[in-house]
Amino acid sequence: MNTLAAQLGIGRATLYRRVGSREELLDEVLGRLAGEFFEPSRAEALTHPDDVVPDLVRSMIEATAGLEALRSFVRREPELALRLLVGRDRSTRRTLVREVEALIAEAYPEEVDALRGFAEATVQIGVALVWPTLVAGDEPSGEETARIIRAMLAGARAGALGSAS
Repeated sequence: MNTLAAQLGIGRATLYRRVGSREELLDEVLGRLAGEFFEPSRAEALTHPDDVVPDLVRSMIEATAGLEALRSFVRREPELALRLLVGRDRSTRRTLVREVEALIAEAYPEEVDALRGFAEATVQIGVALVWPTLVAGDEPSGEETARIIRAMLAGARAGALGSAS
């Protein structure tokens, strides 16, 4: 926070008044970063609905796992990183759930009600397979996670279609 305040040419007290705590600032930054991944997926939702969510998950995992600044943060401060990236009431998770819900609504407008809860499950599984893996120093598999999400989506849609008839 000292470095940031100096770079902005303001005092530390002013910075804290404007952004709150360091944790609050990091939470907001990570949430906004998560939101940036969704725009390219909008067109895909309409043209390839069965692939849009699994492909998004795969590409997000590959992209975020490749961000050295994020990896460094996770290694330096694993407890804080997990709290911010996994926490149910954190900006990253809220953004991910909201955006996956929007993609599902675009890809499957007739099945939105039947797929309620799928976005939360997708985010929970993706987060559980990625961030603890990075904290442990291992590499997450975007392809493996996408396969799991694809199977879950197929099952959820089959269940929804079966219960509708």
